[in-house]
Amino acid sequence: MAPRASAARDTFLRTYRAKRDFTVTPEPEPRAAHRGQALRFVVQKHEARRLHWDFRLEHDGALWSWAVPKGPSLDPADKRLAVRVEDHPIVYADFRGTIPEGNYGAGTVEIWDSGSWEPVGDPAADLAAGELKFQLKGKRLAGGFVLVRMKPRGRERAENWLLIKEHDAAERPGADASVLEVTPGPPRRPVPRKAKPAAVTRAETVAAPKSRPGIAVAQKPEAAPRPPPRGPAPVADAARAPMPEEQKPQLATLVEEPPEGAAWLSEVKFDGYRLLVRKSGRDIRLITRNGLDWSGKLPEVVRAVARLKPDTLLLDGELVALREDGLSSFAALQAALADGGERRGLFLYLFDLLYLDGWDLRPCRLADRKSALAGLNPWRGPLRYSDHLAGETPRVRRQACAMGLEGIICKRADAPYRGARSRDWVKVKCQGRDEFILLGWTPPAGSRTGLGSIHLGFFDEQRGLHYVGGVGTGFSDRELRSLHRRLSRMVTTSPDGLLLAGEPPDPAINWVRPELVAEVQYIGWTGFGRLRHATWLGLREDKGPEEVVREVPHPEVARMPYQPRQRPGAAIVHAAAPKRGAQRIGGTEITHADREVWPGITKQDLAEYWTKLAPRALPEIANRPLALLRCPDGIEGQRFFQKHGNKGMPPAIREGTSEDQPWLAIEGEPGLLACAQMAAIELHGWGATLADPARPDRLVLDLDPGEGVGFTEVVKAALALRKRLQAMGLESLCRTTGGKGLHLVVPLEPTAGWDAVRDFARGIARAMEAEAPERFVSTVPKAKRRGRILVDWLRNGAGATAICSYSPRARSGATVATPLAWREVGAKLDPQAFTLSTVPQRITRQKRDPWAELPALARRLPKEKP
Repeated sequence: MAPRASAARDTFLRTYRAKRDFTVTPEPEPRAAHRGQALRFVVQKHEARRLHWDFRLEHDGALWSWAVPKGPSLDPADKRLAVRVEDHPIVYADFRGTIPEGNYGAGTVEIWDSGSWEPVGDPAADLAAGELKFQLKGKRLAGGFVLVRMKPRGRERAENWLLIKEHDAAERPGADASVLEVTPGPPRRPVPRKAKPAAVTRAETVAAPKSRPGIAVAQKPEAAPRPPPRGPAPVADAARAPMPEEQKPQLATLVEEPPEGAAWLSEVKFDGYRLLVRKSGRDIRLITRNGLDWSGKLPEVVRAVARLKPDTLLLDGELVALREDGLSSFAALQAALADGGERRGLFLYLFDLLYLDGWDLRPCRLADRKSALAGLNPWRGPLRYSDHLAGETPRVRRQACAMGLEGIICKRADAPYRGARSRDWVKVKCQGRDEFILLGWTPPAGSRTGLGSIHLGFFDEQRGLHYVGGVGTGFSDRELRSLHRRLSRMVTTSPDGLLLAGEPPDPAINWVRPELVAEVQYIGWTGFGRLRHATWLGLREDKGPEEVVREVPHPEVARMPYQPRQRPGAAIVHAAAPKRGAQRIGGTEITHADREVWPGITKQDLAEYWTKLAPRALPEIANRPLALLRCPDGIEGQRFFQKHGNKGMPPAIREGTSEDQPWLAIEGEPGLLACAQMAAIELHGWGATLADPARPDRLVLDLDPGEGVGFTEVVKAALALRKRLQAMGLESLCRTTGGKGLHLVVPLEPTAGWDAVRDFARGIARAMEAEAPERFVSTVPKAKRRGRILVDWLRNGAGATAICSYSPRARSGATVATPLAWREVGAKLDPQAFTLSTVPQRITRQKRDPWAELPALARRLPKEKP
């Protein structure tokens, strides 16, 4: 085929040209290239200022390009950040070499993988739409992949995507870029091997033996280590190689529930300091996670390692201090390691063997590595082998929690060792206890000194920084003073792009540079991803903030970038004379009554709406826990949710806490008018009343159409869902949401708890998805919703809310969530027709309330699953 130059494409290569001086860099200039029958792809490992992998796909005479910081993976669980960069010329697919210092992208480039790719659909259209699916045929990468564009955060300018492996025959759990370099090729089928069966043993309860005189060990090698022995490998798949100069520890991902199946091994989760043990002849080093050598601190451990028979070793383990009851204590460990602390009673539990006398064991199965590690016994002095159990992870966790352990670590028996965080290792805790990034502090109140509370956050897997709330208990007076002195020197502005859901953080927070890591204990998460009942445990000086990476709790809840604001002024002013622009409506003074809330619609209009709607709306809103969406500057300005009261809260609005969740509530028309005064446009209510907040009196299913779904399809879905519920003995009522969807509200007798109602709602959503996956989806990510209707069941938990009937929406057009009669739910239904101006007229025309029969329709939640 003749070479084809693309003049149009050359326009898009201007950025590539502008960034490079081709008289200096060895990178190729754009030029016409031969096109083969198949489209090319290439992955180039680029050791620039920061190591990354450049992922490139040939299209229309150029290479679409993304920078992938962690490299591609064959594990569908790995969602790799991929930053879109400028297009590159086709000839760049063959480039390898070193870009000199001072040039753009300075560093070494090598071809890591290459082959052909085939788009699943129209690649240009799919790229523009933000979801590009394709098949790869390479030496390391194969099978289906998808690139999904992420929504920009705040002022973010980079075009961020996620590169995700799809589930198919080429998937390979745990096979990230580091593993594929060692063991490329087709996936190996996991063949779990059964570990020694036993009940959960108190792995931490071994009493500390008295130390005895040990063998002095020089800290520098006195003789070269023996050459690697010849003969068979000690473990299948081991590779003959020199011991790695540096090794990062493998880290576990925190999950809520343990994975099930025989492919998983369970170990005790220790509460200590991670150490990598390196032995090369008589040179023994104990390396912490941040690269410090602790061999000088722990001579007893060094002497014990010296007594192990192998000449060269690389071990992974955790240093712990045992209490009298045999459980590990991080506080006791910190005291032991402090200056002048007593070192006796410290133990190093070893759970992995990475290198053994000339053989690299990192590519081997974990079960095989542990078998080789166990063979190094007898264990003496402070060294201990961390045993495991195969399968039955839920039972192991229950027994571990009953014994008072912190939790368990579950590891894939067939996985290689990866020097990074992955889902091959997951940690499951008995009670919430984890590390978080210290983001700020509030001043003390009352007689307290130092500070009031510490505010915390964490990174998600895409390096988004999330706010998780504050911790105000567990501090000693000495800690409060010490933290105040230290944090006062770190004050800065609020973090850029800080993500949060629900009510904004306290405006009184003094933000600090995110450099410190704190450990806290907590009992769970709120629906908005905040810690519940957090208690301070201490600083983790051994960990950096970049290590605090975890799953996002309740990922179905949308997060928004934090925008600093002043403390909201929400009080009603009781002045002797009305202020300019004030109006008294229904006995409540509305200040700045002429201020626009929607374009052309004022606070006065909102207050007058509630005076007209109060008799119809109050049965749906009064004496029910609420969250308020406030827009002090109108719908085009700053907005925030409020569930807590504040100093200026009007007396017509109550506040309280139920089921560990804060709420606001009103009782009558003055409460509605107080909401209007506060510019609280939207009222979102619980599915329970204040009379019995632990047992819902309704279930809400939200039919939310994805992109490309017409409203007639939503109407059909509502009618089908009504029939499904009737078949289970449940009646439902329908309302518009003020948006594109519909709510089905199921009246319940308040006998079941939140968990049962939530599980039932989830079962309905999943059943609909299973029966018609082309029409329905039960998970929130928008990438899965295109062309389908989300059956949103997540409004049925303690603290979760749904828009109240007759509440306006903070949207263009001032639409209102409006109850409907079922005869109205048809092809002619227009949800945009129900607005702040039309709903009062509608009520005037109606002979009866379409939801008047709601209390009589209440039924017990069925015991059978949907």
